[in-house]
Amino acid sequence: MSGPLSRLSAWRARRCARLGAAAARTEAPDGGIGAEAPIRKASEDRLRRADFANRIGGVLSELSLREGRVFAIRGGWGFGKSSLKNLITERLDATNEGADWLDFNPWQWGDGDAIARALFSQIADRLRGEHSKAALARAAALRRYGEILTGTGAPLKEAGSATHLISTVLTNASVIAVASAVGFDLPAAAKIAATLAVLSVGTPLLGRVLSHLGRDRASDPLDKIREALEARLRELERPLVVFVDDIDRLEPEQIRLLLRQVKANANLPNIVFVLLFQPSIVERALDPVADGDGRAFLEKVVQASFDLPAVPASIVHRIFTEELSELAGPYATEANGFTQTRWGNAFVGCIQPLLRNMRDARRLISSIAVHLPLHAAGDVFEVNIVDFLLLEALRVFEPDLHEALFRERELLLQELRFLGNGRRDEDRAAAGRLLEIVSDERRDIARDALKDLFPPLEWAYGGTNYADGFRLKWLTAKRVCSPRFFPRYFELQTAVGEMSERRFVAFLDATATEDGLAREIADIEADGLLPSLVARFDESVDRLPVENAAVLLRGMFGIAQKLAGDRDADPFNSPWLSAWRSTHWFLKRIPDDVRGGLALESLRQTRALSVAALLIHLNDPAEQAKGADDAFDPALDLKTVEAMKAEWLRIMRGRAAEGDALMAEPDLLSQLYRWRDYTGSLDEPRAWMNEAIRSDEGFASMSTRMMSRGTSHSLGDRVSTPHNTFNRETIDNFIGIDVAKARCDAIDPAQFPVHEEALRTLRRFLERWLGLKERDPFDL
Repeated sequence: MSGPLSRLSAWRARRCARLGAAAARTEAPDGGIGAEAPIRKASEDRLRRADFANRIGGVLSELSLREGRVFAIRGGWGFGKSSLKNLITERLDATNEGADWLDFNPWQWGDGDAIARALFSQIADRLRGEHSKAALARAAALRRYGEILTGTGAPLKEAGSATHLISTVLTNASVIAVASAVGFDLPAAAKIAATLAVLSVGTPLLGRVLSHLGRDRASDPLDKIREALEARLRELERPLVVFVDDIDRLEPEQIRLLLRQVKANANLPNIVFVLLFQPSIVERALDPVADGDGRAFLEKVVQASFDLPAVPASIVHRIFTEELSELAGPYATEANGFTQTRWGNAFVGCIQPLLRNMRDARRLISSIAVHLPLHAAGDVFEVNIVDFLLLEALRVFEPDLHEALFRERELLLQELRFLGNGRRDEDRAAAGRLLEIVSDERRDIARDALKDLFPPLEWAYGGTNYADGFRLKWLTAKRVCSPRFFPRYFELQTAVGEMSERRFVAFLDATATEDGLAREIADIEADGLLPSLVARFDESVDRLPVENAAVLLRGMFGIAQKLAGDRDADPFNSPWLSAWRSTHWFLKRIPDDVRGGLALESLRQTRALSVAALLIHLNDPAEQAKGADDAFDPALDLKTVEAMKAEWLRIMRGRAAEGDALMAEPDLLSQLYRWRDYTGSLDEPRAWMNEAIRSDEGFASMSTRMMSRGTSHSLGDRVSTPHNTFNRETIDNFIGIDVAKARCDAIDPAQFPVHEEALRTLRRFLERWLGLKERDPFDL
């Protein structure tokens, strides 16, 4: 094929290659999670490098080469070398007279020999792309030349030389098979012998083929082969540009072998190598073969270098903020802890300095994209958005520090500092050790990030010493420095037994109707989240919708009553405490003119005796005077208090008349004393008690209800010891010491297995109170 047909074939080959590259460029850029793919076309260029790429493409297209060239595109990891290469190839494809090009990535080929063979093979494939006679001859010449340099024929030659031995073995085996066939099935033996004989004849033929393919071409004159190759390469109408990317990802030995091949073939006509690498890595790899001066060695290989234009950090930061706004913008609200001032301080002081290039920006954006949905539900964000973004920056750029933070909860949250744990010096030293995890150059950034994220520890870094009163503010803002939210940032899910922010918002929305609220409370109770719900009431009372007070207050009465019997938790921080305290605070937010009526109606509807009694106590001037509290600030007026007492007595007497209904009251003993106080006499509660304990079963049940269960912990114990008690005054007031003793003596505790422990304990206490038995000094 020659003349016009040859030129037409060459044009078609180049057109097919360019169409393939153009098709790749028309694909949507990969902007997904984890994407670090370089850009493919100028329309994606956000670093304004298109003009620089066009200039390099023009240089490569204008070359008229009698000898090849080696150029370099130099830049650090993540600074856009591959993106620049793609812009250059787009320029080459857009020019009718532009150079042909080949993209070779050595990183995917394994060891050094494989890389060298692949390089020659891909160049040869590209040269034969026209399918003309001349093109095929050029490709064959280059392959032959490459085989000599890389020694690929040796294995075939060795295989061919071994076939004589194989043939001899097979021939002997066929004779043995025939000789052994005497007395056996001759047809079967004959088949075996014939097969072995055919193999013995065919193996030498195969060996000669392998020997021919693998003959030692090194014996051919290399100069002659190269001279013929150069002559054919000079016939190219345009140079072939071979882009060799990701050199700096290779092992040092692979880098040296690849560059030796490039250096050896740098002057092949119409072949231009463009090497892409980070200089420091390649120079270090060349040091061992260059007397410690890898840079000088590299200068002998590369004729000209194109250094990546500097990218202002402001551009990287601008692009990052644009992508972040698209990703996290919907959650940048005050409800999610976002303020322009705090975000600006965190971004400028702690995140911007970590974003050196677009790869850094993409890594952080990808991490945010992975973890953000785990905290998001609709427009609700489970944690503080600024804290989340700061911690993601530490996760990506300082993973060792991020991992250490979860282990150092006690240090970071300083939960014991306000109890006077006396560890100030130790905590300051531990805070310093956290910073030692980080490199010196980033230590100031890490310090600022920790001060921002964990204000309770800021004092240890020379900052503000915050008082305990700030904890509620941090809790309301869903900060990582609050004990409730700290695990959420690291476990990436709501802790077991905790209510998510999304569900709390759903609860607040449900307070608009009685049916909706009832369903929501039932679902929350079924999931065991009532304690978490009342804790959220306590922490976020200002978020409770006053406009729905007629519905919500009744719901809060009912919820509090369900938790009234929960006395096993910390009495200073129990769900019951949170329930009645938040109800009292919510009452204060309801307008005065409707507050009393809603409180009284809530008691009537819910019959919640325990929470009502506490609200009466908190708002009764007579009871508060006993404590001489000058800061008395009632939520209910005296008229409402008296009305609630009357309603409380009506409900209490009704329960008492219902048989065992009052016995099931969760706060029974406390209610009996309220009954005494509101009537001014023990007569009614004591009469009810006499009726309740008339039977042995009733007395046994009452013994269990009146027993207090606790634990004791002696010095050196690793676990607590159960410790059950009875209050002498309570027994005397409602039953009578002598009556209780007589009833205990008349009952066999073994007959009431459920109450046996309470009966035996009560008997022991009664004997001690009556002086019938001395106190055991070891009985705590």
